[in-house]
Amino acid sequence: MIYGLVIITLSYIFSQFLVKSLFENVTKKDSIFINRLFYYHFFLSIVYYIYALSNPSDSIAYYNRTLTGSRGSSWGDYYGTSTPFIEWIGYPFIKYFGFSYEAIMALFAFFGFVGFIFFYKFFKERIYFNNKIFGYNLVTMFLLLPNLHFWSGSFGKGSLIFLGIALIFYALNRIQTRWILLIVGSLITYHIRPHIMFVIVVSSIVGFTFSTKGLNWGLKLLMISISFTAFFFIYQDVLTIVGIEQGEEFTEGLNLTHRATELSKATSGIDITSYSLPEQLFTFLYRPLFFDAPGLLGIIVSFENVFLLLVTIYFLYKGGIWYIIRSDFLVKTAFFSFITVSIALAQISGNLGIAIRQKSQVMLLFLFVIVQFLDEKKLSQFRNKLVLKRKKESQLASIERSK
Repeated sequence: MIYGLVIITLSYIFSQFLVKSLFENVTKKDSIFINRLFYYHFFLSIVYYIYALSNPSDSIAYYNRTLTGSRGSSWGDYYGTSTPFIEWIGYPFIKYFGFSYEAIMALFAFFGFVGFIFFYKFFKERIYFNNKIFGYNLVTMFLLLPNLHFWSGSFGKGSLIFLGIALIFYALNRIQTRWILLIVGSLITYHIRPHIMFVIVVSSIVGFTFSTKGLNWGLKLLMISISFTAFFFIYQDVLTIVGIEQGEEFTEGLNLTHRATELSKATSGIDITSYSLPEQLFTFLYRPLFFDAPGLLGIIVSFENVFLLLVTIYFLYKGGIWYIIRSDFLVKTAFFSFITVSIALAQISGNLGIAIRQKSQVMLLFLFVIVQFLDEKKLSQFRNKLVLKRKKESQLASIERSK
């Protein structure tokens, strides 16, 4: 336990340096929020730790396999994609530095928190107004959603892939000066879930190709070329991950319900194999909703799901679909990444517990689209008021000259 507390303390110190390096002139408001976010994140990480002690947890299995050397006697034996990569990252800390289970949990919780720092900076760069819904600041509410912190606060895939996706979109916002972070984020995401990296690459192609503002055609062609190159290298790994044999991918497509049947056998499972695609997607994104909540955790998540459902309805009612069509490349990339990953994962998440965990990896991308939409509506209103003001000033000046 003492080692875990030491790592948390060091994480706090390092996060302060990171914030100062990312924010040119960090405001007191930003500093206070990030500090509170740190305590909130590690509190939910401790909640996960307590939960893992009495429930089946991948984190314990990862730690035990690494500690006992089940994959081999050297660090290189652990290298690979998906689960082996998590154990490969943890190997030097566990085997060389003697990290306890609590210490490695704290370290990966820190990785997840770094993802929140980059997402917060990303939001700050893109959002100009204090957008509220139901009277509350949306960015603050989105970054405090418990499900995001709970699953990104442990020794597992959730914390690292959350960091990887955060780095990708932070870098895409100013790609000319952040291409190194883009490479790092892409490598992290690819090694944990190649199929998600595959989706982000394809979404980037779509976003860069059909965006109507923000990029010249020279940069578009460069990014499309890079995306197609990355697509070529990860394509076969994606097919291997989802269990599709080469040559069958176009007939099977995203029909991955053979996995759902296996997952639905769990205690929190639901058989979604007979559901239509919209029903599968709704189940993945917005269930449980109290009436089908699997245990206490499911009830807590139900409150979050009700909020997400209301925000989504509000977004659609206000014209969100039309906004996506005319939006810039980054909004399109975020939305297509979110919706495509959600459709794919919805077909294999027959277990509500799996769905709750999986959607936390990409939900923040959709929430970014929503808050960007509201921000641009305010910006448009501000511009219209400014035009009217200048028009009135011009008319008054004309009247004065005619006197």
